[in-house]
Amino acid sequence: MRIDRRITGKTKILGVLGNPIEHTFSPQLHNTISKYLKVDAVYIPFKVERQDLQDAVKGLKALNVAGFNVTIPYKKEIMKYIDENSREALIMGAVNTVKNIDGRFYGYNTDGEGFARAFKEETGTDFKGKDVVILGAGGAARAIATKVAIEGAKNIHIINRTPERAQEIAELINNNIRRIVDAYDSKDDAAVEVFRKSDVIVNTVPLGMYPDTDAVPVDERYDFSGHQVVYDTIYNPPKTRFLSLAEKKGCKTVNGLGMLFYQGIFAYEIWTGIKLGHDFVMEVFKAFAGLLTR
Repeated sequence: MRIDRRITGKTKILGVLGNPIEHTFSPQLHNTISKYLKVDAVYIPFKVERQDLQDAVKGLKALNVAGFNVTIPYKKEIMKYIDENSREALIMGAVNTVKNIDGRFYGYNTDGEGFARAFKEETGTDFKGKDVVILGAGGAARAIATKVAIEGAKNIHIINRTPERAQEIAELINNNIRRIVDAYDSKDDAAVEVFRKSDVIVNTVPLGMYPDTDAVPVDERYDFSGHQVVYDTIYNPPKTRFLSLAEKKGCKTVNGLGMLFYQGIFAYEIWTGIKLGHDFVMEVFKAFAGLLTR
């Protein structure tokens, strides 16, 4: 018999807190990275009921965990139980990564960084000086709009069927970063026009996600110009009907798998202080993509 030496008294504990949690691929991702880098850490899922959230955070601090991710439905609520939240997390209104620094919990949001890294890696371009349309006004839209503004976009147009929610995000960014965001009702002709004239289109609406794969987030009035980069945060299916329509018009298209992956990479770097090399990250991404497609 061989003794299992993988877990010792020195092993750092990482994890993910949410509910439901059974579907998460985060343990496979982070434990794989730790294994290959020979980092003495283990990442495990924590399923927490809403009424137990505060106690769970206190418990994780008492156990001196090194850090953890936060997923649905606690990204916003967790903020009031964290000792200090980053400026980006405060603007985005959500925390998805927490690091233990000398017994204090610090909250970050890696969704925006994950999106930006994936976009640059997969398109070969960035947002500087570009007109960007964002479809939807939920948490992902808020994180992406914040990051795109920080990254130097020329204009950001948020289109949503409930324009009041889009306006909330616009005001938040205009008042805290730069005045470059406007909001549109998806039913208005003005929204159709900015959609057609934009350089980059990002869909954050879950319409088109498996199993409802025939749905699209916009109606037939919306048309692609052909020169645009079109990004869909959905990764299942790998090519939504929305992306297929854009591709037929000649647009460059990207799905959301990279965003999911890179927000996890950024979280790992926050916890460990290790900057992961490009070649290693590409190798992990290839394996991770294969895991999801299976």
